[in-house]
Amino acid sequence: MRRTIAIINGEPYWSACFPDFDVVPVRLQESSWVLREGELWCITREAAVRLDGVLWRVGAIRPTPKHRTVLDLLRLSGVPCVNPAETLVRCHDRLSMLAELRAARLPVIPFDVAVGDDMVRRIARPAPFVVKVGNHHGGYGKTRVRDASEWFEVADLLFAADDYATVEPFIDYARDVRCLAIGDRSWAMSRAGAGWKANVQTRKHQVIDPPEELVEYTRRARERLGADIVALDFLEDRDGRFVLLECNDTPGLSGFPESLREALAECLRAKLRA
Repeated sequence: MRRTIAIINGEPYWSACFPDFDVVPVRLQESSWVLREGELWCITREAAVRLDGVLWRVGAIRPTPKHRTVLDLLRLSGVPCVNPAETLVRCHDRLSMLAELRAARLPVIPFDVAVGDDMVRRIARPAPFVVKVGNHHGGYGKTRVRDASEWFEVADLLFAADDYATVEPFIDYARDVRCLAIGDRSWAMSRAGAGWKANVQTRKHQVIDPPEELVEYTRRARERLGADIVALDFLEDRDGRFVLLECNDTPGLSGFPESLREALAECLRAKLRA
């Protein structure tokens, strides 16, 4: 009897990676879920299916309460998932992700956080600096403050955001490097964007030999999180020092060798064979 795998918000090519399974593409935003007598069911417009495995490819969307609830259902069900639901929960919010990186003693960019009405004014730092609001992805909710006059305008807008805000130093970086690991294997990519925001509107990219320093940092993050796949985004400053911006528990594979798809698919197949 063929088993069923759900690809959550995944790219179309994943179906070909699982020829021996029934593969169901699911959009998290358009799905319903039931955990009944230990069995996990996903309901879409097309069908209701009992799941044997999940490939979680939800990325670059702002998490919602439903997002977290589905992850908890996955944990309760014990259905094999890549990444593990426990890992995804630990990186569910940007602050929890940064806390994990700090606990792993990685070179996280220094930052301050404010929560509450008008508290953001208390965390200003010498310009230039970067302000990030809440848990947005893809460059949204981020702005650069170049001088004190700009800060007053930004702070006024943040008052209406009703979310936490972080500030961190602006780094005039030489390059942006993503180091990605699947199991014990590592890859790296150097990227150049259209503006000051790293990895936004990427204009060119190049797969490079992973710097040993970044491989070690990525290994520590993967082990700390219990992840099958993880990507760390670094900025290299003009003096050759790396600073860590964030960890991505569902990294995109665009631009990397196609062999990474097979390596990630094998992570889930191995769990289903166990």
